[in-house]
Amino acid sequence: MLKRSLLTLLALLALLLIAPISLLPLLAARASLDAPAYLLTLSLWVALLPLLLLGLANILLKNIWFFPATADPLPLETLRERLLAVNAMACPVAATAKRKKIIVTWRIAAMQWCELLSRLGIDRLFELHCRFDPDTRTVILVDRIRHADFLICPQQVTVSRRHIPLPLLRARSARLRRIDDYPTLDDHDYDFHPREIKSPVMGTILACGWNVRFSLF
Repeated sequence: MLKRSLLTLLALLALLLIAPISLLPLLAARASLDAPAYLLTLSLWVALLPLLLLGLANILLKNIWFFPATADPLPLETLRERLLAVNAMACPVAATAKRKKIIVTWRIAAMQWCELLSRLGIDRLFELHCRFDPDTRTVILVDRIRHADFLICPQQVTVSRRHIPLPLLRARSARLRRIDDYPTLDDHDYDFHPREIKSPVMGTILACGWNVRFSLF
């Protein structure tokens, strides 16, 4: 974990240097371009730079935050069943299968957990999107956040569109290493931190013989 953190820090520093370095050719060409052409070129640079940085950041994230499997690989359907098994457990987490991925989030549709989330003032719902790559036996984990307003539980809970947060890198939890650990906790044991979703999901995937890779999208 320390090695990955240091590599991530160095990668961020390198990304921060890209902006001023990429601006140098524009500054050098200032004298040879008329004002409209220069403003157009500068506008394109301003528009494309965030996309470039985001793409590079995602490439670095996917390469640095890669975790190899810890067991012999199980079939994809078995892995999906292990992840969806959380729905039968007495815990505040639910998993939904959508097309070729599984989304794991807080169980706001259940009165018990909806009211608890409301009492604790939780207004940001973490979602973990699990995309499966059978060819490499890798599950790509993507973090998403939705803002929630608990008006009347659970009938009137409004949630916003999904947003891209900073990725949760320190994902491991000592209490929740796998999905099977959920029944060992009581209601008051949960902090409703994203780690309480990401850690057991990640641990279950690795124990099923599949790799894990973090990604922004």
